[in-house]
Amino acid sequence: MACGVGLVLAVIATGCFKGEAPVPPREALAQATQRINAALAEERALAAATPRTQPGEVPEDRARVVFWYYNHPLISGAMLSERGRLAGFERAHPGIELHHQYIGDWGVAIQKLTVSLAAGDVPDVALIKRGWLARLVAAGRAAPLDGLLPAALLEDVQPPARRALSLDGRLYALPADGFCSVLYYNRDVVGDTPPRTWEGLRRIARQVTRPDEDSGASFYALGDVPFLEALWSAGGRVCDHLACDLSAPEAAEALGFVLSLRDEGLAHPRALGSPDGGFDLFLRGRVAMTVASSAYWPRAQRAAFPAAMAPAPGKSGPASKLSDDALVVFARYADAKKDAIAALLDWLTGPEVQGQDAADAGSVPVRRSVAEATSISPALAEAYGLARNTPLIGAWSTVEFELMRSLALAYRWRPPAE
Repeated sequence: MACGVGLVLAVIATGCFKGEAPVPPREALAQATQRINAALAEERALAAATPRTQPGEVPEDRARVVFWYYNHPLISGAMLSERGRLAGFERAHPGIELHHQYIGDWGVAIQKLTVSLAAGDVPDVALIKRGWLARLVAAGRAAPLDGLLPAALLEDVQPPARRALSLDGRLYALPADGFCSVLYYNRDVVGDTPPRTWEGLRRIARQVTRPDEDSGASFYALGDVPFLEALWSAGGRVCDHLACDLSAPEAAEALGFVLSLRDEGLAHPRALGSPDGGFDLFLRGRVAMTVASSAYWPRAQRAAFPAAMAPAPGKSGPASKLSDDALVVFARYADAKKDAIAALLDWLTGPEVQGQDAADAGSVPVRRSVAEATSISPALAEAYGLARNTPLIGAWSTVEFELMRSLALAYRWRPPAE
């Protein structure tokens, strides 16, 4: 099976790198640093050679707004139509003609968007993965939202979302949801006080792990413990648009911590690097805790045991990662259709789409006013409030692939027997 960018979350599960020899942690980070620096250099050269488009065309129908989207827990044809949401939008905006189109899973959607960009036939608004946003901005295809949207709407966007979707002080997209990474835990095993730090995580893990070498059905404390959140909590980062930072001591410390949990028999040996795999083990009662997206909360509530969530533990306090789904406005007709576009984005980020139903599904409202009127799990609200995201650079998909490739090899490495 060929591995490609966009499949990084399944790198280990699909076995894409099984043909490569395991690599010691520091060597894996050194390899990632070299490859990521090369990717960043290529991206800078590409950006310098990419001509910027000249937006500002005037369409025949300024009241017609076209919205494309792929599979998403909150934004789909069924979800938008449920409970009369679409009908409510149409009643509230009788002068706007909304055309919404499902364009498949992201792997298919990105191909359709790429072809449409080349042909100059793009929608007005699209749901995209955040890693694609920086290149749209660099090419002049994404419209900055300040000046396009009403100030009241812009100021209503919560700080974590603004930081994650801004470049050079300008906001270029709105978040499609408020999902973030959280620690899921079995209350029957862990109790009502989940760990918040590395030290607390290790202490509880040692208390609840139950090895069973005879049957091979060991009960592990931990499923997936993500490297990225560990790195951030240790004060490190992967890179910016100029250089990779994985040669810094914080990266070695974070990777060393994650691997030590496995080497001590506290984390399931096949769950590291696989949030889906770790969560599946959690639902099956094979691990007591695992880190995964808060989008899994509805499934966790259906577990055969009392499941709860908390912010993911960090070196000295919790750390969390935001979702990568974003709503972008293409620049071609943005100015001419600004009123219709503003109405659509107000609706897609408002209480009809991102209100109580979304909060019950594990998504924090991305606007302050909606959050204030919504009942949100305190643990989820805390996780979202401290969450951050990866650098908004065009090369991030390649950077993420190279990072996960190196981590996969490090996760397979075992220290020599004494």
